[in-house]
Amino acid sequence: MLPTLTYLQFHLVFSLPLIAVLWRVAPRYTGVRRRRAAAGIAVLVAIAYAYTTPWIHHMIRRGAWSYAGGAVLVRALSIPLGEYLFFAIQTVAVALACHRLGFDPAYREGDFDRLPRAVGVAVGLALVPLGLWLVGVGDRFLYLGGLLAWVGPVFALQWGVGGGYLVRTSRVWLPATLLPAAYFWVTDRIAIGVGTWRISTEFTTGVAVFGLPIEEMAFFVAAGLMTVNGIVLFEWALDWRDRRSAVDDSVLGEPSDPANPTTRPVSDPIDDR
Repeated sequence: MLPTLTYLQFHLVFSLPLIAVLWRVAPRYTGVRRRRAAAGIAVLVAIAYAYTTPWIHHMIRRGAWSYAGGAVLVRALSIPLGEYLFFAIQTVAVALACHRLGFDPAYREGDFDRLPRAVGVAVGLALVPLGLWLVGVGDRFLYLGGLLAWVGPVFALQWGVGGGYLVRTSRVWLPATLLPAAYFWVTDRIAIGVGTWRISTEFTTGVAVFGLPIEEMAFFVAAGLMTVNGIVLFEWALDWRDRRSAVDDSVLGEPSDPANPTTRPVSDPIDDR
């Protein structure tokens, strides 16, 4: 049997090398695009900490997952330091993968169509009562139900803002979500196998793929999806703002300033896109 890895050793072996590789192959933006890409990642990391910490704290306190003796050196709010690091690591990894695959954040007519936005909001909001109902059905649905209830509000918000854009760019955000998730599935299964952490059989359905509970698989997909959608929508929203400002300036008769992206003509793309 392989020796148990501490959580920090897990990051040294699996997580940080992934970040290094993705950083090496990520596109080298300049100008406006570089600043917006960096700001988008920073904002998503901050949101990940603010939104995920209470949920992870609750799930750990309930016993949905636990850690091997000696695998955790420091905790805060019952959450291991390694788990806190994972919030940032997964967010950055998914964001870099998204940029490596490439996406166009330009606003297009139809991105605010009501139908995809309404459907996205309806699905997201429906996940909340569904998840809470599953939690109430029995302990074995705690992880799955809690996950659905956690994801639902973010899904509804993101699709409510840019559902039309997300439909139009699905060929980008789908692989950007699934490819990093597949990597984390493999490394998560290894960590479970060597005993770094343990997923409770009491609070999961018992359905697994190659020994990895489906709840864990769903978590990496859900967290990745929220990150990718957040990354692309952040830059898309800024582009929409720029175009709206350019239209407002043209209506007022103010000339476009090439040095200021907020006053460029509506048809001009962001430099260094």
